[in-house]
Amino acid sequence: MSLTTLVAAASLGLVSLTATEAERPKTLIFAQAAPFIGTQGYVAPQGDYMTTAQGCTYRRTQAPGYPPRWILVLNPKHIGLPNSPRSCKGMM
Repeated sequence: MSLTTLVAAASLGLVSLTATEAERPKTLIFAQAAPFIGTQGYVAPQGDYMTTAQGCTYRRTQAPGYPPRWILVLNPKHIGLPNSPRSCKGMM
């Protein structure tokens, strides 16, 4: 069997693996939330941040069905705050 025959047979096999327009699901909608973009790059909502009396800055996060958690922000310069000290807990 020549190389061109082998390549043609392999490409015909791959063509059958791709979905046609009729086979693609029409009911699924894949969406992504719009990012918070400002003029200077990434800008997060200010209500999601908390700074403790010790100077530790945390960001609020919550997975569906779970209670909110606060995760330490090591370098919160993007919200105008200094770095968090080493004594901060990683999660609250």
